[in-house]
Amino acid sequence: MKDGILLIGYGTRKGNLEKVLETQAARIRASTNFEVGISYFRISSPTIPEAVEQMVEKGVERIIAVPYYVAEGTLTRELIPEKLGFPKQLNTGKVNVNGKTVIIHVTRAFNFSTEVTDVVCDRIMTAGGTKDSGILVLGHGTRDPSMMNKAVIERNAQRLEERGYKHVEFAFNEFCEPSIKDSLSKLVSEGVSDIVCVPLFIAMGLHLGEEIPEQIGIPSYSDGSEIEIDGKRLKVSYTRPLEDDPRLAIIVKSRVIDYLSH
Repeated sequence: MKDGILLIGYGTRKGNLEKVLETQAARIRASTNFEVGISYFRISSPTIPEAVEQMVEKGVERIIAVPYYVAEGTLTRELIPEKLGFPKQLNTGKVNVNGKTVIIHVTRAFNFSTEVTDVVCDRIMTAGGTKDSGILVLGHGTRDPSMMNKAVIERNAQRLEERGYKHVEFAFNEFCEPSIKDSLSKLVSEGVSDIVCVPLFIAMGLHLGEEIPEQIGIPSYSDGSEIEIDGKRLKVSYTRPLEDDPRLAIIVKSRVIDYLSH
């Protein structure tokens, strides 16, 4: 049976998600013998059904679809399976594609993978942060009943504290609390002299380039600046998101191996 890996991204009008997925697909092709495809839930192309058809045309009989997402949600549990051709809430199904029966399995998103925390630590280091810096872990926020995005952001902040960072807070762009403004104020009240903001997002786009910088008070599409928070001037650094870090490709491959080993 010929197996394939299908990376699934959300899609973007203004960002680097397409480049991120292309890089990760090339990385996985170079290190495995799987057929590797790329697809997007909306906006970008190919769409999920188009990518599945392309893989079947190449002789793939079993597809392990990996959502390239920070956390689970309605998209990964319901909408993506629908796009793949089987009922909501199921993560495995047999699908007819142009007269051929294909087995498709949808894995978990990155969720609580410790490799994600390792990437966050690297982002802090690259920005010049130390264990004494204020660290703000930024999430998108969610309205999904599972609140998985919120839980993942909180867990990564907790892990940073466990790794010796003394001043760690988390905040969300929308839907969840605390707000970015409130968490920045909390860090300033602890007496930090600098703050490193780490967006726990997949790729650059309008949220990271414009919306969040505006809430922080730094220029759009910048890596930070010196700003005033609650009457105190201090340096705020703003790091890159997760993007195409090689450790995320390792997570993808581990999701595939986990499925195939059962």
